[in-house]
Amino acid sequence: MSVMQTQPLLSRTSNGGPSKAPAPPLPPLAKIEKQYRQFLSKRYMSFAWRTGAWISVTLSTSIVLYTGALGKIPLAIVLSIPVFVALAILLRIRRSYITQPPKFAPRPTLLGSFVSALWNERSITLLFSYAAFSLVISNVWCILVGTDDFALFSPTTRHKFALNERRVVLCSSNLILFLIIGARDILNDSLKPVWPRKKIPFGRAVQNAILDALTFNTYNSLSLSLIWSIAGPFAYRIVLRGYVWKWINWRVWSLFLRPFIGSFARSSARVPSAWSLAPQLLILNIVALAILQLPVKAMMPYITQPLNFEAFYKKSPLTPERYLVTAMRSQEPYYLQFTLMELLRISHIPAHRAAFFSDISKSPNLTTELWQELLLQLGRVNSKLSAPPVTASSGTTPPPAKPAVPDPRAIPIKQGDIFRPIAKKQSTYGLKEILDGPVGQAPPEPVAKVAQVGTLAIKKAEEVQTQVVGRIEATQIGGTVLGEARGWRQGLYDWLGKEWAIRGLRGNAADWILAQRIIEIITTLTLASVEEDTYGYVQQVLPASLEAIVRVRTSIISLEGRLSYEAAVLGQGQECAIAEIRKELGNAKNVCENSIRRIGEKFGPSLGAFRFPPTIAQTLGNICRS
Repeated sequence: MSVMQTQPLLSRTSNGGPSKAPAPPLPPLAKIEKQYRQFLSKRYMSFAWRTGAWISVTLSTSIVLYTGALGKIPLAIVLSIPVFVALAILLRIRRSYITQPPKFAPRPTLLGSFVSALWNERSITLLFSYAAFSLVISNVWCILVGTDDFALFSPTTRHKFALNERRVVLCSSNLILFLIIGARDILNDSLKPVWPRKKIPFGRAVQNAILDALTFNTYNSLSLSLIWSIAGPFAYRIVLRGYVWKWINWRVWSLFLRPFIGSFARSSARVPSAWSLAPQLLILNIVALAILQLPVKAMMPYITQPLNFEAFYKKSPLTPERYLVTAMRSQEPYYLQFTLMELLRISHIPAHRAAFFSDISKSPNLTTELWQELLLQLGRVNSKLSAPPVTASSGTTPPPAKPAVPDPRAIPIKQGDIFRPIAKKQSTYGLKEILDGPVGQAPPEPVAKVAQVGTLAIKKAEEVQTQVVGRIEATQIGGTVLGEARGWRQGLYDWLGKEWAIRGLRGNAADWILAQRIIEIITTLTLASVEEDTYGYVQQVLPASLEAIVRVRTSIISLEGRLSYEAAVLGQGQECAIAEIRKELGNAKNVCENSIRRIGEKFGPSLGAFRFPPTIAQTLGNICRS
């Protein structure tokens, strides 16, 4: 036998190179997420084309109304391209706040909350995009006007390339205005996603989003623009030109830059007055806001409205029911929202939900598989609700500890124990007290005297402060000023409390909208199973469903108590924080209780046939009797 073995020849392609092995097929879940991604990309591209058309129309119309020259329309269409690029970057960053909402650790101080809200990677990137859009639109507008007042250079006897002070002031003022608008959106929590509660035609959803935003947000932006257009030029003339420019000119700039900047500090007939700058700045601000506001308000439906699942079903080898069960295994909350919206729609249509109830395949059937995925996703949300708090010093969420229980997918669904509480460590306080003696020992006598002196000094300072404030309040002007100051101060503390509560809730209950949809799906299908579930599949998993809802409710109550207790560090902002926490988590608790009551009313005394742990059974009884 020959020692030489024959080797198979490599197949060659048309260009002479070895052929590549075919790529392995994607798993079903990856294919489904790819379909979601492609559909959302196409929808967003249609939004981008409409945005580009809106920019061209707005620029062309505004420049014709301002100058009366129809010949500038082609130039306006050409210059709308850089404006579109700048606005597309801004909208893309705002879109990331919806698809991947940021989570920040709560800060107990007003200054810490304010700085951490603006000084982070996401906020800085957003503010930078606002600044880039402002500089692009303001310079494009100045080019379109095409007069000497808006030129980039204003030649003087000293230098022919001296910068035009009017254009610098207009661009800088517009830049500051848009930075204020961006910071206001961040501080007012205006970037959060708004998920639809019911399905409506897509065109009507876009119209509603625009009309709802135009009634309030646009009015505030126009008011801010009007105030800034008047205050900005006067502040420039009085403060910036009177003091700042002179100091920069003679103490900072080098001799090479003085021909460009030095004219800003000199008084001459070429210097623009505040009254001449105000109307030009107002027109520029209105044009820029008109270009920005409409795309920003219309963007939300393009990102959050339900998808066209009928087209997905036709392209997939899976049945619609199996398609949705597979999509429920996604770990991406953004994609999971669309799956739950479709499941919620199907659960209210008897012809569609009949496919789950009439499945006679061997275990696990469609109903059991769907319920397992629903409860696993609900368990994931519950684990976040009961997670330990995020410390304010670290600023980042610690990595989750590995659970001691086995994989939840290996637990039978009939057991209903996928929300197993974490075992608490035994306390060693008693042993430490025995070894170290009593904790609260009396301080030495010198320390006690120093403490008494400090208390008396603080009390005396408070009395003097009260007397001074009382004398100021006795006057009419002083009382008005102090009243306004206290109102502003209380407003700041209210913002601190609300911001602290929002951060705490997002750290633990960010995916509550997912849990709410899951509970509503479970409730709807459970109520329909009384008459439509011929084989009793839902009754087999009903104990696990009720136990899961009760445990989620318990986690919500525990989270509400913990956050309300921790809000004591806020001082005057505690009341607003507790009100925000109770409002959000109170609504979540009502969703769980209403679901249990609806199931209890439908099944009645037959629920007594199911076995529950004692605490779960007691909670169910209390809710049904309330």
